[in-house]
Amino acid sequence: MSLIAFGVLHLFGRLDNWLLYIFYVEVALFAVLSASQFWILVNVVLNLREAKRLFGLIGSGAIAGGIFGGYLTSLAAPIFGSEYLLFLCAALIAICIPITNTLWHKYVTPTQPHLRQVKRTSPNTEHPFTLIRQSKHLSLIAGILAVSVVVSKLVDFQFSAMASSTYTDSDELASFFGFWFSTMNIFSLVIQLFLTKKIVGRYGVGFSLFLLPLGILIPGIFLIFVPQLWVAILLRVNEGSLKQSINKAGIELLMLPIPLEVKNQTKTFIDVFVDSLATGVGGLILILFVSVVAVPVKFISIMTIILIALWLYMARKVRNEYLRSFQLKMANAATRKDKKNIDISNESVLGGLRKVLTSGSDGEILFVLGKLKETTNSTFVSPLLALLDHSNPRIKAAALARLYYYKDLKITDQVKSMINDPEDEVRIAAFEYLIEHCPTELETLMNQYLIDEDLEVRGAALVSLSIETRDNITLKEKFDLKGGIEKATQAMRYGNEATIAPSSLLEAIGDSGLTEYYSFIHDRLNHEDEVIARAAVKAAAHTLSDDFVLPLIQVISRKELQKEVIDALMKFGLGLIDEASRIIEGHKDVNDIRSIALLLERLHSQSSVDLLFVLIAKGDINTQGQALKSLNQLKVRFPHLNYYKKATIDLILNEAKNYTDTLAVLYAQRVTDQSEHKSTDEISDARNSLVELLERRLEGNLERIFYLLGLKYSPTDILSIYNGIQSKKPDLYFNAVEFLDNLLDTSLKKVLMPLVETTLLDNISRDALEQLNIRIPNQYECFELILEGKDQRLKLAVLHLIKVLKETSYLPLAVQYQHDENIKVRTFALKAIQTLNG
Repeated sequence: MSLIAFGVLHLFGRLDNWLLYIFYVEVALFAVLSASQFWILVNVVLNLREAKRLFGLIGSGAIAGGIFGGYLTSLAAPIFGSEYLLFLCAALIAICIPITNTLWHKYVTPTQPHLRQVKRTSPNTEHPFTLIRQSKHLSLIAGILAVSVVVSKLVDFQFSAMASSTYTDSDELASFFGFWFSTMNIFSLVIQLFLTKKIVGRYGVGFSLFLLPLGILIPGIFLIFVPQLWVAILLRVNEGSLKQSINKAGIELLMLPIPLEVKNQTKTFIDVFVDSLATGVGGLILILFVSVVAVPVKFISIMTIILIALWLYMARKVRNEYLRSFQLKMANAATRKDKKNIDISNESVLGGLRKVLTSGSDGEILFVLGKLKETTNSTFVSPLLALLDHSNPRIKAAALARLYYYKDLKITDQVKSMINDPEDEVRIAAFEYLIEHCPTELETLMNQYLIDEDLEVRGAALVSLSIETRDNITLKEKFDLKGGIEKATQAMRYGNEATIAPSSLLEAIGDSGLTEYYSFIHDRLNHEDEVIARAAVKAAAHTLSDDFVLPLIQVISRKELQKEVIDALMKFGLGLIDEASRIIEGHKDVNDIRSIALLLERLHSQSSVDLLFVLIAKGDINTQGQALKSLNQLKVRFPHLNYYKKATIDLILNEAKNYTDTLAVLYAQRVTDQSEHKSTDEISDARNSLVELLERRLEGNLERIFYLLGLKYSPTDILSIYNGIQSKKPDLYFNAVEFLDNLLDTSLKKVLMPLVETTLLDNISRDALEQLNIRIPNQYECFELILEGKDQRLKLAVLHLIKVLKETSYLPLAVQYQHDENIKVRTFALKAIQTLNG
């Protein structure tokens, strides 16, 4: 619509002055937003394996589109006139609308639950600028990109300025640009297809990074002495073709040491923000030197040469940082037992990785294999093949998973022999390889293995088929995946001879996307057999169905499964937060809600912080404590998130008031207990239970105050102070109090320091309370204060004490809670009422 609007303005000669700048900015914004949206769509439509196989083809589509668009411009501009090209652009983009809708309705809606879509589109919530600033490696990559963009703008200006001075007719100029932009894309495609792998593989990343700046530097120097259009064309062609081929491949390899989730977030930020910022800087440089200083076009090359010198310096630094990063990460990956500390500092980047694969420890090899998910460079084929005979099954499976993406290898016979490997992960990897690489005999192979006499082989075959066909309805029907799962579930339900192992069946259902069998997983989440329960938890996570969020949360309380359940829930990604919010709003089980706080501290997002504050406001005492612990954990790892300091101060003051109230009630109960001469054993026991709970609540109050302080100040400092105050050693205690006194703001100091000092007293006296201006409540007021609070155990203790005291004056207090939402409180209140009414 915007292109049509600008086209109409251009047609009537109105696209000039400030509107021309708006058009230029709009086109730039469209390029950024459409590219981002496109890759989000790709991530939703394609699973990981499909994406790895097809990203190269999709990327070549972009180059092919550039070639077609350039030549189309070259042909259409002289025939129709440049003013009609915007309508042609609008028509081409309009074609994308039905294609996008078809993709969504055919490949997303039928196969993917909402949480799977959310997970595939949700970014890492750590701010990318923070991640880049914290990493020297990323900072250098961002610096190289920024300099390369500025250089590109200077080169583009020289090319455009010389072309404009040669071609004065606008249609001829449009045709010239169309021809050469397409030609550059052809060069780029040829280099990408035939030279990039050879150059990067043979000479490594270092050489690849130097090739582009040197390719610009040489014709740039030549242009100073021979300011001709053909030199500018050579300069622009070198820059355009090498940038999208060899240099891009080098940068991709340069990102290998960066964790995948960090890379996904920072790469987009670098590609968009840094690129845009550098483009603006390049524009300002041109405005200054061309419009203000009015230097000749050829002298722009001098600035280009200076920038290229900086570029080459950073390329050298980043190569060294790259090797250092790998060395450090491999050292961390190796276990103490097998650490060999391989030195790759004198190797090329790819040579260093090959060296690790051939002679590294198990931990180092697994680390490098994990990084090779992001490349299919042919230089790794030989060491990967050698690893298929490794003694460690994890390494064998990971090596085979990497070889999955190499299409021209002839190793299917070797892989077939791995079907009978004793380890399940190796068998599954072997099946996944055969499904991809034996399309002509795939049906025969799968039918053979699905009825194999070995139960484990049959299970691995079914699991692999489920993984590979999850988003592919056609393949599901071809191999009758539903029929195989139906047969296996029926055998297990009715106690017949098992067709596959229960854990394999659960995994297959989880990976299949066949929602009608999800109840089979649900029924086994809390199975008495721990192996089956673990498999069910794993399968539930693979479904990424929101129907499993609450059932998984309910299993967290099972200690032997807790780690697996939390890891499983983490696979739901940020979509889990919305589900957790709905559970908190509509669910009453405090144990389940408390478990949510444990999950939220693992999801580093502002939404996690917000929801934890909701738990503080709505949860019981124990839930509040867990939420505060989780917030402190989040703040230690992600201090840039907003922890609402003003709201935190209000919570601190409220918690301080609760502390003084508890202190007063505790004193009153102790005094009452000592003065009760006619107290029965039952009354004494009830009173003592209440006093013990109040003492624990006092400790909990203090702990929550310090957790809240951790949200305003450094959590590490506050924890150190709290541990000192809890210490029985006087020197540690007084040092901690002194540290806190110097740390707190004046307003908080007045409130908190007197409370902290009471922790030194063994028994609270009336004088101490009066010095704190704390009024001692009577018995009725004590009970009323406790019942109005959120501590359920204290409420039960008070209602029980009211019952055994048998004093009718407390009847109104019990009556208020006879309809309480908590069933235990309600029951205790009714018992007290019944006793008091005789």
